[in-house]
Amino acid sequence: MDLLFNRYASPMELVSLYIENGRFGEFVENVIRMDNERKKKEAEKENEQKWWDMYLQSATELSFVDWKKETINKNNQQAESNTLEMTDQQVEDAKQKARGILKGFSPN
Repeated sequence: MDLLFNRYASPMELVSLYIENGRFGEFVENVIRMDNERKKKEAEKENEQKWWDMYLQSATELSFVDWKKETINKNNQQAESNTLEMTDQQVEDAKQKARGILKGFSPN
């Protein structure tokens, strides 16, 4: 109901009108959809402001658009290179190291 009181002067009359016309569900869907769109736009605006603040602190010669694209590409490349996959040689080395440790272990 807060969404309605923030938006409409007399929300009870409006709700009653939709109920009488059998369109209350449609009304609720529209109110929720509009509120979600508003929140999404606010989040996008806040996110873009954060990018802009970082750009200003970067002291780069690039334009904002170019700097943002380059930064996103660098972050994507870093994320791809930080995988937890091991090569076959790394697996064999780990096995040999584990066997060496276990050789010196005595359960007594």
